[in-house]
Amino acid sequence: MSFNLNLGLFRADLSELSERIRTLKRALGTRWQAPMAAEQRELQRLKLRTTELCALRAFARGKRHRTHPPRDAGPEWDATAYHQRIWARVAPSYTLTLERSA
Repeated sequence: MSFNLNLGLFRADLSELSERIRTLKRALGTRWQAPMAAEQRELQRLKLRTTELCALRAFARGKRHRTHPPRDAGPEWDATAYHQRIWARVAPSYTLTLERSA
């Protein structure tokens, strides 16, 4: 089986995430007039989603986006398993068609 990603949708989502990250970074880079914990959490969530999309695209091309474990990962962290979990969770949202090979 092979999955064909809807690259138009993928690129649009990645572009939107990038713009939202830039907007939040701009706000967080100025003098804070109020608590910004919610904005910081939102920025972290957006960064994680962006990393997942980059990992999805890399895995679709047979490559790895993350080759080193995250700081909070244990010594048993596996890059291939990490990318497969992301693929299984995120790819259905971007799947254009599903083809069965003979």
